[in-house]
Amino acid sequence: MIPVRVSFAVDLAFDSTSSTRKAALWALAAQVAEFQPDLSKIDIASALYARERLGTTAIGGGIALPHTVLSNPEGSMIVVRRLGRPVEFDAPDGVAVDTFVALMGSRRDMKWLRAALLRLGRLGREAALKQRLREATTRSEAEAVIAALGLNIREEHPIGRRGRVYEEQSLAGKRLPGFLKHPKQPRANTTG
Repeated sequence: MIPVRVSFAVDLAFDSTSSTRKAALWALAAQVAEFQPDLSKIDIASALYARERLGTTAIGGGIALPHTVLSNPEGSMIVVRRLGRPVEFDAPDGVAVDTFVALMGSRRDMKWLRAALLRLGRLGREAALKQRLREATTRSEAEAVIAALGLNIREEHPIGRRGRVYEEQSLAGKRLPGFLKHPKQPRANTTG
């Protein structure tokens, strides 16, 4: 197997509102846009929708691996989103998807992204890892599962670099750790 030489930022979130594939991908795009402020959520969603039109990214057992290559990303990332309501995703086993493990990176990392996608595909075959991911309530727990698949985790998280607050929230509030709390001050101009 190809060694994966890219390190991934990992995020974990809970989506309690999406009830369709398109809505779930849109919510995922909005989350990724928080990490990639140079890209619009419309561009990210369009890329995710285009990939789904090629064929489903559902791998079975309630897991989907949406993935895309983004222009000018700050780094490769894996975003785990657990859905409150499973959505139909044309999975090979017919099981609705309740967990996204989205992989995103740049064109320069294509070889490593393919290798990472193969490793993430093990979630469809390894029930113990899949269960650990579904039971994860913190980003650290999700990172441990990703690391168990043989992927490198980037210690520096993009949320911290952007000055946003990473807020731990309880299950009682229908949210898991990983949701962003937006600062009230305007974003600094980082170009030129």
